[in-house]
Amino acid sequence: MPERTHVVDSVDWTALTRDPRVASGVPAALHTLWSDDEFLRRSAYNFLARALAHQGERTPISVAAVPFLIDVLADPAAGDRFGAAQLLRMIAIGEENYWLVEHPDGADRTAGEQWNPEAYAAVRAYVPAFIAALATADPAVRLHTAHLLSWFPEERDTVVPALTRVIAYEPGDTAEVAAVAAVAAVLAGGTAADTGLVQALDIRRAGPVPTERWAAAIASTRLTGWPSRAVLEQLYECLLEADDPVPNWPYLDGDMATLAALTLSRLDPSLVAERVDQLVSRLRRTRPGQERATLIGALVDAAFPQRGAELGKLTDIQLAAVRALVEADAWGDGPYVVSLLAAAGLPAEGPPGL
Repeated sequence: MPERTHVVDSVDWTALTRDPRVASGVPAALHTLWSDDEFLRRSAYNFLARALAHQGERTPISVAAVPFLIDVLADPAAGDRFGAAQLLRMIAIGEENYWLVEHPDGADRTAGEQWNPEAYAAVRAYVPAFIAALATADPAVRLHTAHLLSWFPEERDTVVPALTRVIAYEPGDTAEVAAVAAVAAVLAGGTAADTGLVQALDIRRAGPVPTERWAAAIASTRLTGWPSRAVLEQLYECLLEADDPVPNWPYLDGDMATLAALTLSRLDPSLVAERVDQLVSRLRRTRPGQERATLIGALVDAAFPQRGAELGKLTDIQLAAVRALVEADAWGDGPYVVSLLAAAGLPAEGPPGL
């Protein structure tokens, strides 16, 4: 246990919150993180998650707890160190889903409702400690530290090379760590000019584990914006075949398919013909009665990005999509699929005559 742990009790926690349960509970929980009892440690982490970053809200007490969580993450003798990485990410950015879905990269982060400059700065100051933790023997710590490092693009000159090394050298039996590092490197500011990153992603796209292939495809696409046919096929494979949740996938609570969908939504419009062609090919390999709602939704999204199409003014690409939908008897797949078709401007009562 690090010497600084005794400093927990010297902090005036009551001055940092009006809630007496939090003021007494936070220091007690910080001490409990060093317990030999796994159940007590996990209970302490659960309490701290609620007290320090409930629904993305961070307060002065959240900032004050940061150094003590760093101690846990940095000490190989501590138990459940990955939990400290998770808490530090929550303190730094709040609700991650907000940043991935509602306020994606490219937007001014300081304008986001989840932005808290004091909390972010408090965690960012320890980026060197996070990079050091990537070399720990515990794969769970490596995975969640890579995830944490996603959110510091200001430190990209040190973070991206560190994550690239993880992508390149992570053993095959823990390929999910490399998968997380792949997406983290892009979110942290990796670009197509980072040749080592591009090469490492290409190698992972040919790996034996679906999660590593899909993550590398997502990352490669976000790097360039112009995926090859093979990369695009992997993106749709992820969208249509990934489990929910994907084991050991921390983004979007394990929903890797949605991250693939968000990536596809950012593609250049000039790629629409390629996207529709791949999805039509997939649809033609199905039959009525199979679960096809996600596939049909992806085809509708690709062919009708503006929705509300007029049947008499369909493009050749849209006509090809509609013909495939008619051939597949998509209107017989139930009310939800019919609602997707109607939102695109296609008749809800049945397939159009073309």
